[in-house]
Amino acid sequence: MFTKLAGLFLVGGLLLGAAEKKSPAITRGENEDLILDVTLYDDPMLVKELLGTELSGHYIVAAVKVEPKYGKEIIVDRDDFQLRTSKDGEHTTPFAASQIFATDAITVAHAKGAPAASPGMVLAGPLVIHGGPAATGQNENGEAKAGDGAAANKEEPPAKQEDPLKKMLDERALPEKKTGDAVSGLLYFPMEKQKRKDLELLYGGRENRITLRFK
Repeated sequence: MFTKLAGLFLVGGLLLGAAEKKSPAITRGENEDLILDVTLYDDPMLVKELLGTELSGHYIVAAVKVEPKYGKEIIVDRDDFQLRTSKDGEHTTPFAASQIFATDAITVAHAKGAPAASPGMVLAGPLVIHGGPAATGQNENGEAKAGDGAAANKEEPPAKQEDPLKKMLDERALPEKKTGDAVSGLLYFPMEKQKRKDLELLYGGRENRITLRFK
C-alpha cells in the first residue's frame, strides 16, 4: 500500500512539474506594410534555453520576424520596437549587445586565480627599467644603441579579443536595414520580473502601430 501511494505521489509531482514549466509566448500582428511574428522569452530560464545564459535575469528577449507585404520595401529599425507593462507604465526600447555589457549586467568569469586587469585600467607609478646597458638600450659609453634598446623596451600590446557572448548576441540580434524580404532576429529588452499578462509590445508610430499582447 505504501509503495503504491509513494508511486502516486511521484507521478503527481512529475506531472505538476511539467505543468508548471513555462513556454515562450507566441503572437502575431500586422499593419498595412508588414506582418510581425513574435516569440517572447519572459523568464530567465526561457532566456537561458534560448541563449545559453540568463543574462543575469535582467532581460526579456523577443524573437522577431518582420515580413513586408506585397513586395514593399521597409526600413527595419530596432528602436521602432517598445516593450511596456500596463502594471506601472515601465517601458523600454531594446538594447544592443554593447549596451548590455556597458551596464555591467552580465558577469563573465574568464579564469580562476588572480583577476585580469580590467579594460582601461591604468597602472600607477613611474616606469622602472632594471638591468645594465643592454636593458636601457645604451652601449658601454652611454650612447644609445640603434634598434636593440627600442626593440627590448617596446612590446606590442596584445590584440583585444571580442567577448564570445557579446559576439553571439550581436550576431543573433534583429538586423537593421532597408529590405523587401522577411528578416528575423532577437531583441533584448532591459526589463525583469514582469507578469506576462501585463506586457505588450509596440511597433511603429501611432498612425500605423502594431500592439501585441501575450498570454
